[in-house]
Amino acid sequence: MTRKFGMCAAAAFACIAAMSPSVGRAQAAAPGGSPPPEVVAVQKVVEGFIEALNAADIERFSAFFTPDATVFFPLAPMFLRLEDKEQVTKVFNVFFDSIRKRNTGPQYMRLVPQDLRVQIYKDTAIATFHFKGPDLISRRTLVLEREGGKWLVVHMHASGIEVPRE
Repeated sequence: MTRKFGMCAAAAFACIAAMSPSVGRAQAAAPGGSPPPEVVAVQKVVEGFIEALNAADIERFSAFFTPDATVFFPLAPMFLRLEDKEQVTKVFNVFFDSIRKRNTGPQYMRLVPQDLRVQIYKDTAIATFHFKGPDLISRRTLVLEREGGKWLVVHMHASGIEVPRE
């Protein structure tokens, strides 16, 4: 990364941070208070989602998705969008098989989401968080829809950005 680009990126980040509201719609209660019930419900869904991911449990994991869910998978060779729950399940099943072969379980991964933010817009929720590694920050966005009182993932975007070496 060139110094000029790095300085421009830092300035852009500072501008975005200054413009961003500290609290989104129904995101959280006042300091010291409890988040609204709908936020807590989405947080619990995200926790279950991560538990199923860490356990490489395809049945539990795929249960979090709507039939028409879409996913941008973070790893090659899946460069294009997965178009439905069936594709999502197939791709993650292959991924989970490879994880189970390399690691011991029942927790095959130890992903811990950081800076979870939940924004609620009527029957839609957006949950964003990231995982930090030594060389990569893995960013995640889950878009969820509430149907019959249950929150399900309609879209997941997964991407990573290399951490610059100092």
